[in-house]
Amino acid sequence: MSESGPANPARRTLLSGFVAVAASQLAACGGGGGSSGTGTTVQTPPATGATATDLPVVPLVQGTVDGSGTRVFSLQVGAGTTTFRAGIATRTLGYNGALLGPALHLRKGERVRIDVQNSLTESTTVHWHGLDVPAEADGGPHQVIAPGGQWSANFTVANPASTCWYHPHTHGATGRQVVSGLAGLLVIDDPAIGSTGLPNNWGVDDVALVLQDKRFDSSGQIDYTLTANDLQVGYTGDVLLVNGAVAPIFKAPQQWVRLRLLNGCNSRTLSLRLAGNLPLSQVANEAGLLAQPVVRNSVTLVPGERAEVLVNLGTASLGQDIALYASYAATGMGMGSGGSQGEVAAMTIRVDKLAQVGAMTAVPASLPAASAITAPAGATARTIRLDGGMMGSPFTLNGRSFDIARIDMRVPAATTEVWTFTNTTMMAHPMHVHGVRMSILTRNGVAPRVEEQGLRDTFSVDSMETVRVAVRTADTPSASPLMFHCHILEHEDAGMMGQFTTA
Repeated sequence: MSESGPANPARRTLLSGFVAVAASQLAACGGGGGSSGTGTTVQTPPATGATATDLPVVPLVQGTVDGSGTRVFSLQVGAGTTTFRAGIATRTLGYNGALLGPALHLRKGERVRIDVQNSLTESTTVHWHGLDVPAEADGGPHQVIAPGGQWSANFTVANPASTCWYHPHTHGATGRQVVSGLAGLLVIDDPAIGSTGLPNNWGVDDVALVLQDKRFDSSGQIDYTLTANDLQVGYTGDVLLVNGAVAPIFKAPQQWVRLRLLNGCNSRTLSLRLAGNLPLSQVANEAGLLAQPVVRNSVTLVPGERAEVLVNLGTASLGQDIALYASYAATGMGMGSGGSQGEVAAMTIRVDKLAQVGAMTAVPASLPAASAITAPAGATARTIRLDGGMMGSPFTLNGRSFDIARIDMRVPAATTEVWTFTNTTMMAHPMHVHGVRMSILTRNGVAPRVEEQGLRDTFSVDSMETVRVAVRTADTPSASPLMFHCHILEHEDAGMMGQFTTA
């Protein structure tokens, strides 16, 4: 993540029925503090004259505890329809519903089983993005669930308090299945650290925001027809949705509120800010709490990345609308992770009720962050070169495309190594490594920014940049492969992925 102001070039015109209106209409649509200029647009509700929808609250499910003390969750992967535009039933995919999925509430140290039923007519997988789980439970391309089939992931929760997510990892179909609606959150608490004092009333002052972009065809169906540009820089949509809704309104209490942000886009980098540049106090990155909050005007997330921020709505007036803006960035050729094509008002926060009794009154000065991974002297070093992409050629890792029958690296279990990611291409690539704990050591020889410190699972490697990362493998050896790959899903599907074992 990086902190940068939004840029203002014009963005693509939205599909008819998901119309962008001029910046001059911001006040009527929830600007609540001004815009950054002529590049700012507002998404209207899905039909002319319709009332904007309330923000859908992501259900937080607890599962059930069986006789052995294992917490059991059930997910059904299925097809359905969702109304994005009045009068049109759009075909979508979802977990336990027509679109997206519930947030699974996990606790560090607890034994968990997640039973998955595939009710689709095609194969899928479910990957627990960011979870430190055995390779056999990872849900990568080796754990395929056939149509009508079942699969169970068994593991003990090892992650610190954090916000992770789950999504398909079906090789060659990940991008299409994710944009069709398959994504859900994993909310991990750590009972050992006790109360952090952070807002935790789910759906009231602790709110999950899943941000994704989609394209729609003339009949209102999700369009995943990949163009040459999509294959090169990744799929980009015309419409930005929050929790599956266009331009929703979150009705918030007049107090500090915690926003759990997920960039669930296939390829877009999103830079998020509030109207009037209301400060964001970042308290966590994608892998856990930061040692100290970082106050920022904007937060930039690459695909797959998460962050948790606190917003002080106690200074707002009752009835005040505050827009959440997203720069509609695309990591195109020649761009870093902050390249931008303009800005859109993704949703509105409406302060419509008094503060709750016992609400947080101040941001904690420090937080119980997990220790970063450090590299011991003499640690094994590996280089992963991000290359290809010239003249329409595929992007690769170390000059090779993914081969599910080939193991690219054999890394000992319970070992800390230094992996150097060197990007030789003309665009940024968000890199994700499965089943390990990581911390960034340097970017081009310089220590990472404070918000990048601590544990990580997804990070950008900008064009012509070198990022050194300390990687700690799981304690238990496994011959089952784990993935490392670009999280631009079209690059991943096309083979910008490798695999390693810890046997």
